[in-house]
Amino acid sequence: MIYIILMLFLLAYLVFLFRNIGEKKNILIMDKSIIFSIIILLIFITSVFFNTSKITQHHEYDKILMKHQEIRTNISNIKKNIPKLKSKLEKDPAYYQGWVMLAKSYLITDNLLSSSYAYEKAISLKSDDKIILEEYISSLINLNPKSYKEKILKTFNQILALDNTDINIYNMQLNYSIKINDSSLTRQILKNIIENPNISNKEQYILALEEMEISIDNFELQIILSNKIYNKLKDTTNIFFILKEFSEGPPFAVYRVKGINLKQKISINTNNKMIKDIPTPKKVYLYIKTSFKETVDANLTEIYKSDPINLSKEQQYKID
Repeated sequence: MIYIILMLFLLAYLVFLFRNIGEKKNILIMDKSIIFSIIILLIFITSVFFNTSKITQHHEYDKILMKHQEIRTNISNIKKNIPKLKSKLEKDPAYYQGWVMLAKSYLITDNLLSSSYAYEKAISLKSDDKIILEEYISSLINLNPKSYKEKILKTFNQILALDNTDINIYNMQLNYSIKINDSSLTRQILKNIIENPNISNKEQYILALEEMEISIDNFELQIILSNKIYNKLKDTTNIFFILKEFSEGPPFAVYRVKGINLKQKISINTNNKMIKDIPTPKKVYLYIKTSFKETVDANLTEIYKSDPINLSKEQQYKID
C-alpha cells in the first residue's frame, strides 16, 4: 500500500515539475519526456516492491501454513489415539513399544507427568535403549529438574553403564548440573571425564575443572602416612599438619592431632583454614611438625616438608 501512495506522490511531483507554472506555454501531460520518466519510475518502484515485499514467496508461506495445519491435525489425532493405546496396554502391560509410543504421545501433547510415568514403565521392561533413556531424562528435566534429581542421575548412570565413552552424555550431564546450579555435581562430572581413559581431547574439561577449583574456597586434602612415618609420629605429644602457600609466611591451614589419636589417613579441609574468608590457593606446601605444646609457635620441630601440592588436581597426598 505504501508503494502505491509513494507512486501517486511522485507522479504528482513530476507533473508539477514538468508543467513549470511560470512559463506562458505549459508542457502537455502527453509529452514524451514525461511519459518516459513516469514509465522508468514505475518500473523502478515495481522492482523495489517485488524485491522487498517478498510477494513472490507467497508459496513458501502457504507451505508453512500447511505444515502448521498438518502438525495441529497430527496432535489432535494423537490425543484421540491415547485412550485406545492405554486400553491396549491394560490388556498387554508387557508391550514395550506400546509404552514408548504412549510416552512419546504424552510428550508431544505436553503432558510431561504422564509421559515420564510411561517412560518408566517402558524402561522397567527394557533398560538398554539409550535413546529412550535420554528421552526419559529430558522429560524429567522439563518436568522439574531439582525434584527428580535422584531419578535423573540414576538414569544417567544407566546410560554410562551401557557406554561410558559417549562424551555427549557427559555434556548432557554437565548441562543438567549447571541448570540446577549444583557445582559439586559439575566438578564430579568433570573429574569422571578426565579420569576416563576411553575419552580423548580432555583439555577443555581439565581447564574448566581447574577454574572451578580456583574459584571456590572449599577444599579437602587427604594425607596418607606410610608405616614408617606413622610409627615415628604416634609417639609424639602434638602433631601439626600445616599447609602454606609459600615457604615463608603464615600458614594457610592447620590441623592438630595428639599422637595417641593419630591415624594413617588425615584429612585437612576448609574447616582448618586459619582465616575462613581467605581464598584457597592453587598450590601449597605441606609441613608436618611436632611439639609438646598445643599451639603453633616458632619452636615446632619439623619432621617433613612436601613438594608443591596442586589443590585443584590432587585430593590425596601420600607420604612414604
